[in-house]
Amino acid sequence: MMTRRFVLSVLAGAPALLGQTKRSLAVEDFDFSTVRDASAAIFGTQVDLGKGMSALMVKRIAQGGKFTVVERNKVGTVLKEQDFGASGRVKKGTQARIGQIRGADFTIMGDVVVFGRDDRRRSGAAGVVVPGAGGVGGIKNNEAKAVVVLNFRMVDNESSEIVMTGEARGESKRSSRGGFAGVFVGGVGAGGGVDFTAANFAETIIGEAVMDACDKLAAQVNGQAGSVSSTRQIDIEGRVAAVEGGSVYINVGSSSGVQVGDTFEVSRIVKEVKDPVTKEVLDVVTAPVGSLKITSVREKIAIGSFSGGQPPKEGDRVEKK
Repeated sequence: MMTRRFVLSVLAGAPALLGQTKRSLAVEDFDFSTVRDASAAIFGTQVDLGKGMSALMVKRIAQGGKFTVVERNKVGTVLKEQDFGASGRVKKGTQARIGQIRGADFTIMGDVVVFGRDDRRRSGAAGVVVPGAGGVGGIKNNEAKAVVVLNFRMVDNESSEIVMTGEARGESKRSSRGGFAGVFVGGVGAGGGVDFTAANFAETIIGEAVMDACDKLAAQVNGQAGSVSSTRQIDIEGRVAAVEGGSVYINVGSSSGVQVGDTFEVSRIVKEVKDPVTKEVLDVVTAPVGSLKITSVREKIAIGSFSGGQPPKEGDRVEKK
């Protein structure tokens, strides 16, 4: 059994986990209905900008480490694997368990409000020799500019309250003596398939503008993570996992929102009320035992000091006050 001394040494080596609270976040496909025609004109075909922007934002927010990003666009794949695990055909102990998908505290909803190009052509000075032209002529200087503007709102999934909004403008410019054939999108729109995460898209002028906008938007989301997380009171419930001397271990930690300094009520389950047919537990009758003050937190476990009239036991219920 892990001793208390060893647990504390692990905590001392990972101070970033102490008191850390990471809320979960889902990202919807961005709405691009207002720029659909502009997008088709650039790529030469219909491209789903919404999925592309969503994929980029998921990656950047996850890399920021301020939120736990949960999959929603392809959650059907996860459900299939869970159903397969429950079929009895998967080795016991290795299957994905049903009922463990994490809910999202917040959802990011966004819109692509500008997606276009602003190309300009300026005549150069006369009197310049143009090789192969047989004479003197002017040079045409071309400047290509891509502009992408995204806005977003973060919605609390419990209250439907909008807790954060923002907008980001991404730009990219290039100049050349001559045309820009193939430079703006670089042929990435062929066949209607555009991978926004691919290197060849990122190297195009429109790709650079998209990346710039997404980087700025993700920075806003990650930068306000602390203030948004603190505005939502999360109910936390767990069980006593172990009691060692004056320390009580509970089976919920930072991933559930537990922080150092939290106080939990400890109660003992004295009776379970079950459905007479299905045997499902409908309610529990509890008796108060005492309170627990959290002193150390890890991802899936927390340790606290107990005070009360009777000692706590493994399996006792804990609820955050």
